[in-house]
Amino acid sequence: MEPIKNYPRLQTRVDMDVIRAETGAEEIYRMGYNESPLGPSPRVVAAIRMAASGIGYYPPMGDDRLRNVMADTYGRGLTADHFYTSLSGYEAIEMAARTYLRPGDEMIICHPTFGVYSKIAALQGATTVDVPLTVPDFLPDVDTILRAINEKTRAILLCNPNNPTGTMMGSADFDRLVDNLPEDILLIADDVYSHFVTDPDYPDVIKHILAGKNIVRIQTFSKAYGLAGLRLGFAIAKPEIANAIGGIQRGFHQNRLNLSAGVAALLDQDHLRANVKMALDGKHYIYKQLDRLDVGYIPSQTNFLIVKFERPVDSLVQALYSKGILVKPQPLPGTPHALRVSTTVPAGNEAFIAGVEAWLSDGQ
Repeated sequence: MEPIKNYPRLQTRVDMDVIRAETGAEEIYRMGYNESPLGPSPRVVAAIRMAASGIGYYPPMGDDRLRNVMADTYGRGLTADHFYTSLSGYEAIEMAARTYLRPGDEMIICHPTFGVYSKIAALQGATTVDVPLTVPDFLPDVDTILRAINEKTRAILLCNPNNPTGTMMGSADFDRLVDNLPEDILLIADDVYSHFVTDPDYPDVIKHILAGKNIVRIQTFSKAYGLAGLRLGFAIAKPEIANAIGGIQRGFHQNRLNLSAGVAALLDQDHLRANVKMALDGKHYIYKQLDRLDVGYIPSQTNFLIVKFERPVDSLVQALYSKGILVKPQPLPGTPHALRVSTTVPAGNEAFIAGVEAWLSDGQ
C-alpha cells in the first residue's frame, strides 16, 4: 500500500552535547534559530512546575481560559471567539489550510519566504503559485499577486515581516491587497515576528478582521514570549473563521503545560517587552559593527537579519561553529553569499562579530 504523500521524516539538526564535544565551547549561541535571548518569563516556569504535578490527569477538553486571556491581552473588542490555538504558528497555518484548501485549489505565496508553505498546501492536494518578492527590496508585489488570482485561487499566504529577509510590507500595500480580494479567498497573514516591528507603517491586520474581512492572523509564543520549546501558537480571525478552524481540533488539543504557560506568558507583558528590547538592542549593535567592518546587510523588522558577503560563506559558517556560534547560510536572489543571523545575548552577539572580523582578516 503506497502512501498518498511521502515526505522524509525530520531529523535532529542540533544536539547541544555533540556541539560542545566537537567544539569545546562552553557557551553555545544558537544564532540560526530566531529564538528569544531571555527565554521564558519566570512566571511561565513557575506555572509549568505547578502544572507538572497534574500531568497524570487529562487537561481541559478545550482552551477557553487561554483564549479569554488572549482576548483581554489584545483588547480592541476581540473576544475568545476571535482566537484559536495551535501547536505552533506552523500548525495554526496548517489548520487553516486543512479547513479551507481542497484538492485542485491554489494558494499564492511569495518566495523567498518560509520554506514549509508549499508542503502545507500539498498535503491538502492543493498547489502553490509563486509570486516572487521584488528584488532588491524583497517586498510582495500587490499588482502581480492580484493578477495571479484565478478561479482556482483559494488562499494567499504572506509572511510579514518576512522570514528569511526580515522585510516588511507596509500599510498602503496591505490595505490595497485586502480591499481588492474576492470574497471567496482567505488571506493568511503570518505575522509571528510582529512583536519586533518598530516601523509605524506596519499594517493593522486586526482592523480588517474586526471589519469582517476573510483574514487569519498567525501568532506564536515561540518568538517574543520565549516559549519555542513548547510549540504553542494561535491565530486571530473573525468568529466564523476562527470557530470553523478551531472546530477541527481534536479533543485535549492543548496539554496542561501549554495551557498554563500560555496564560502566564500573556500575563507578563513586561517580560515580553524585555525580550523584544534585548533582541532589538542586539540587532542595532550588530548593524553598527557591520557598518564598521563595511559588511552589507538588509535592515530588518524582526529579531534576525540577512548579512551579505562578497564571497562564499561556508568557511565562515564552519569557523563560527568551531566557536559554538550557530548560523545559517541564506542565499537570496541577487545576494548569493549571505547568512541569516538571529540576535542573542550580548556576549553571543559580540562573539559573532569577533568571528566575522577574524574571518574577514584571514581572507579564507
